[in-house]
Amino acid sequence: MPAVVPYLLRLTADPSIPRRSELFGLMLVAAALSAPTDPDNAWDLAVSGPEKDHPERALCRAAFVADAAWVRRLLADDELLVSLHPDKGERASLVQAAGL
Repeated sequence: MPAVVPYLLRLTADPSIPRRSELFGLMLVAAALSAPTDPDNAWDLAVSGPEKDHPERALCRAAFVADAAWVRRLLADDELLVSLHPDKGERASLVQAAGL
């Protein structure tokens, strides 16, 4: 996923791309799954596993941070947001992944 995040962000930002709301949904899922695991939270560890076992999460976050300008662009795209209706938690995951 870290290798395709930049490409998918750019595709999602292009209004001429069909079904881009579905791509945006994929970006929201990728952002949520890249969230770091809280080592003090037993449930979080049981569900997601420790960070050291999943280096792809940090790589994914780094990809979002490197392309934070594209994330900002998506979050400012009213047409896209209206079509998908992301909730506050989904938006927060994307903002956190991009380091915004």
